[in-house]
Amino acid sequence: MSQAQKLSLIQPLVEHMMQTQDVTEWREALLDQGIMSKEEVVALDQNALHAAYKTLKIMQLLNEHPDHIMNEIERNKVCWKLDFGYEYHQGAVCY
Repeated sequence: MSQAQKLSLIQPLVEHMMQTQDVTEWREALLDQGIMSKEEVVALDQNALHAAYKTLKIMQLLNEHPDHIMNEIERNKVCWKLDFGYEYHQGAVCY
């Protein structure tokens, strides 16, 4: 699986995780991974914290096997809208 294909799975997963987790969990993850000190994490504003945590999760998942990513999608119950072209809509209706 290419990095672009992985990223197309990872981005919705990370966005979902960020919507369902508390900001405290983001701070703890940055501390637990040793990315920042406690003082640095506390000093982050909301936008910087969002960017740091999002980057952390994307980089972690990019290094995982695709099966692990799929398991995480299933475990987090992530779903997203699929936008099919008009010709596929007709096929789905006929089916």
